[in-house]
Amino acid sequence: MSILPDYWRDIHPARRWTLVWPHEHGAWGILLVSLITGSAIGFSSAAAFSSLLWLTMAVVAVFCLRTPVENSLPASPFRARGSAEWRWVFVVASIYALTAALAIAMLIRAGFLGLLWKLGLVAAGVFVLQAITKRLGRASRLAGEVIGAFGLTLAAVAGWAVAAGGFKQQALAIWILNGIFAADQILYVQLRIGEVRAAKGSSGFSGRIPFLATEALIALFLIAGAHAGFIPWLALLAFLPILVRGGAWALRSDRDRLQIHRLGKSELFNSILFGLLLIAAFRLCIPLI
Repeated sequence: MSILPDYWRDIHPARRWTLVWPHEHGAWGILLVSLITGSAIGFSSAAAFSSLLWLTMAVVAVFCLRTPVENSLPASPFRARGSAEWRWVFVVASIYALTAALAIAMLIRAGFLGLLWKLGLVAAGVFVLQAITKRLGRASRLAGEVIGAFGLTLAAVAGWAVAAGGFKQQALAIWILNGIFAADQILYVQLRIGEVRAAKGSSGFSGRIPFLATEALIALFLIAGAHAGFIPWLALLAFLPILVRGGAWALRSDRDRLQIHRLGKSELFNSILFGLLLIAAFRLCIPLI
């Protein structure tokens, strides 16, 4: 006897998980890399391990909840259709919500109520700003994605604070660094896709010179932050691979054929490398104070 409900068979296989499971691989990467780096850098006691597990459960559940909620809205291109799909979306959304509620309750019990409501308020503000920005038109979608990335990287602050047992300036620095890294990846990927669209005669984000200017601004910001003592100098090494990658590609005169799967794998590798280098930089250079 199947444990799945009868209406499961009435839903087209291609839509079952599209309706309820996030398929944005880039967003998954941004979220998890931020959470892991924040947690690893802030970790100071084995007593925090259980709280980090509850935090991970809460973050993943809330992130997953967004998909069925969005697919219940009239404007969604994947909006649920028919009673079977609506029931499926409702059931899965309820599971996500209950999982998040349980994890949040355990974090509140552990003494993180103040942290949770403050971060929740900031995250809500960021994603409202993202929604408003995206509604301004097609040209503002890129800005909306960058704003959304800074919302996802708030997981770094949560991870650091839960692991360390409180909030300090170091958590803010890790959030900003993760946000900048994610924004750079978004700009690079959109630049590559935009040039393909431009070659086909349709509009898209393009312009290697503006991208190079952005890379230079990021480098200057990092140097200024290290000089001011806001971040360790070693943290600049975490950005070196993507800055070299982006700069080298932008300066090339030829345009190689875009291979989405290869691009995705290379950006995943860059994300993992960034996370490892950032953790090493902070753990080696700045003790928890």
